[in-house]
Amino acid sequence: MTAQRRAVREAMAALGCARSAEEIHARARRAHRRLGLVTVYRTLAALVRDGLAQPIHVGDGRTRYELTEEGRHHHHLICVSCGSVARLEGCVLPSVARAAAGHRFTVTGHRLELFGYCVRCQTGA
Repeated sequence: MTAQRRAVREAMAALGCARSAEEIHARARRAHRRLGLVTVYRTLAALVRDGLAQPIHVGDGRTRYELTEEGRHHHHLICVSCGSVARLEGCVLPSVARAAAGHRFTVTGHRLELFGYCVRCQTGA
């Protein structure tokens, strides 16, 4: 793994859930000053292709990314007002996979993003 790729992975790990390429780039540049945004995009594409990261679409037209976690699965709560993304731990859909199996359908994966208003936007704070 190149120093640039290592810097991107470390930045993603430090930033956590659902971050934009620009946010990852800014963080990764702390470790690798000459890292370009194009390199970050290429690295993100390679990480997604290799199953080490996944794209997250939150409805604002920008793709966000996060590292995949072996054996761990989570979903997202997305505020339609401010765009904040909160991590919803665990999987809430095992019964859906069982229902699909009843239709002789094998589920190989899923993603769930719930859209609404965070507490800050609800109260106008």
